[in-house]
Amino acid sequence: MTGESGNKVTPTSTVLQARVVLFQPSQRPRDRRGSWVQTQYGRCRVTGRLGQRHADVLEAMLYVAERRRDTDDGGVELLVDPAALRRMLSDHQYSYSGIQDLTAELRAASIEIVTPEMEASGDRIIGGLIDHAVPSPRTRRDPLTGGERNLWRVRLGVALVTLLDHDLNLYYQPAPIARLRHGISQAVARHILTHKNQPNGGWHIDTLILAVSGESANKKAIHNGRYRLRQDADLLDEIGIDITSTKNRVKLK
Repeated sequence: MTGESGNKVTPTSTVLQARVVLFQPSQRPRDRRGSWVQTQYGRCRVTGRLGQRHADVLEAMLYVAERRRDTDDGGVELLVDPAALRRMLSDHQYSYSGIQDLTAELRAASIEIVTPEMEASGDRIIGGLIDHAVPSPRTRRDPLTGGERNLWRVRLGVALVTLLDHDLNLYYQPAPIARLRHGISQAVARHILTHKNQPNGGWHIDTLILAVSGESANKKAIHNGRYRLRQDADLLDEIGIDITSTKNRVKLK
């Protein structure tokens, strides 16, 4: 096992996770039943519920992981402190029961991703993101009770392991994104962070909304997306994303 943390054990995410609408641009996602969502980067289908709060939990797990063990069958197990996970996600919004519910939905979801390159070779990514999150024999002192509390042993699913091994890895602190008020803002921030360079003049705000919605958003959804992004302008600014200085444009600062 590698005994490091804070993005030294695993990356926070990978490029495709934000570009193929793996996670719906909402904090209250709908249950999806295997319908394909098409983007310019590829297509994805999900059986289950995956939204931006699920992405919060998954990214935070990867970021705060203290140790990593590669198993003989090609799997990956992480040692995660649930207290550190909760602090990373929020100062007050995430209860342990809420994190457990989101983790259960991460375990239950089945995903399939096909990029143009995979299509040409007949490959695809199929599987789950998390296989289990169970108490570890390792413990840590609980300052609230004076007793001991268990850390978590998180086994990553085959689809996530494949993404970590073969996709472009992203390293960033997930807490500022977890604190954004709206799911569309989180999805747009994650999408922008997959790009090293921005278009001349920045991104058109509607283009980003369509990109994180699978190019299927209607006029009302685009209007609501613009409004919610502007409501999060102050928090996006802290991440380095400017949506106020140029009308209908989004820029990296």
